[in-house]
Amino acid sequence: MKIVRIVSLFLPLIMLVLLPRALAAQQPAPLENFVARIATLWSRADADAIVALAPADGRILLDLAGDGPGEVQERHASAALRRLFGERENVSVRPRQVTISGGAPVRGFGELTWLSRPRGVSDNLSSIIYVGAVWEDGAWRLRELRVLR
Repeated sequence: MKIVRIVSLFLPLIMLVLLPRALAAQQPAPLENFVARIATLWSRADADAIVALAPADGRILLDLAGDGPGEVQERHASAALRRLFGERENVSVRPRQVTISGGAPVRGFGELTWLSRPRGVSDNLSSIIYVGAVWEDGAWRLRELRVLR
């Protein structure tokens, strides 16, 4: 009986210590860090590294020309990004806004401000890059990329 009483007294205390840790392990990492990582990769014009952040199904909703998003495989997304980066010089890329939209799995989005110029031209172009993300297998994954002019 004493053992049952001791266990019943200490069990709630043990749960108070362990439960917050278990819940914290399930929480998504800050989306700001993920969007900042995309900004860094974008500034380096590293198409392959950006696309490597795709979800497990390897599909990304991509809209680089304003024609509306289309779901593409990683290799097509990488080729399209390389073509875009080949046409423009990066002037600057900055994370602008980040929002967790919830759901199951958790989704969120961020925006980047991209200042670039067409190669051989001195005038700068300002664009917003929409970054859609999904929390999958303990990490943020890139679900959607749109260049908004």
